[in-house]
Amino acid sequence: MKNLILVRHAKAEKRSPEIDDFERKLTKVGKNDSKEVAEYVAKAENKVDLLITSPALRAKETAEIFAKSFESKPKIVEEELLYEGDVEEIIEKISNITKGYKNVIIFGHNPTFDELAKKLTGDDLHLRKAGVICIEGESFDDILSGKGKLKWMVDPKSLSS
Repeated sequence: MKNLILVRHAKAEKRSPEIDDFERKLTKVGKNDSKEVAEYVAKAENKVDLLITSPALRAKETAEIFAKSFESKPKIVEEELLYEGDVEEIIEKISNITKGYKNVIIFGHNPTFDELAKKLTGDDLHLRKAGVICIEGESFDDILSGKGKLKWMVDPKSLSS
């Protein structure tokens, strides 16, 4: 079985005219939430092969925090489409990158990740900041064509309750 894990970046600095959207950093809360959720994910899926992240700073910081939680020391790859691409473009690009891997995590933004989660699972799911959805399937082709199954979903709020 293969797992595709979607992660929405954690809480970042507020939008402002002084900071370019692409350069917004995680807040202290965002860093703490990322660490907490990453530890949960590392226990649930102890070996992750590859992390694919939006090049936006807040997504990259989230990916770097996750990477530290895995003993497998997964490779981090930046993919421009995860910042501004549409769902179909992302699916096509991810299908080319995931070949040869078993567990892959992608880091990005809403509303695109909510749309992607719905397209892949058929469920109307909402990813909160630092929220994670794990989709399981026989192959990445199955998952990316909507034949995968929602395996689990977690976010900082659900971990604290």
